[in-house]
Amino acid sequence: MLPCPPDLLHVEIQRGWWLSGDRTLFLENERALIVADIHWGYAQSHRRAGNLLPLWGNEATAERLRRVVRHYEPQRMIWLGDSLHKTNDAEAAEAFLEEIAHVETIVIAGNHDRKWKRADRVEHRFGDYVFHHGHQRRELEPHLVEVIGHLHPAVALGDGAGLSLKLHALVHGPRRIVLPSFSDWSSGTPWRDELAEDEKLWIISPKKIWPITRSR
Repeated sequence: MLPCPPDLLHVEIQRGWWLSGDRTLFLENERALIVADIHWGYAQSHRRAGNLLPLWGNEATAERLRRVVRHYEPQRMIWLGDSLHKTNDAEAAEAFLEEIAHVETIVIAGNHDRKWKRADRVEHRFGDYVFHHGHQRRELEPHLVEVIGHLHPAVALGDGAGLSLKLHALVHGPRRIVLPSFSDWSSGTPWRDELAEDEKLWIISPKKIWPITRSR
């Protein structure tokens, strides 16, 4: 079992696959760190459009990525698409890629960053797993498992008296794994009713990660 420092929450969702409280997935045997929907430059993009969001996010994003890279010491990172919010928001992303040049980084194209030259792949495969962004439906051979982002899964919890809370989540099943958005700007899309009977939804809170299954 991987050690977990006090500032990094994580759980093993299947043998050697670790979901962190920072919404990353680490594949222990492959030494691969998977991150989906980073959306570098989200605030800058909205400010250019006239939406006066706080000019915040890129450095916080970089520090969270540094933390998981320091802990897991991956040989490879896979950015699973929508790494940028808009193609002209590449500066912070490219600076971070230069900072971690010692780590092989595979940048898969998503619908937000498909024109970014650095996002030069539509998928990555090893073993029975196919990594792609998820914005285009694919028919896969029955033995393959797709690992995608794009859908920003989350769960909404309530106390029945008006108090509600939305938390990021990861969808985990025998045919697909859907990562939560890494971006702190994304609140996510409630997913519980979308679960297949053979899938789990791993809920990610600041203090705990736990699975739920489809209500029957």
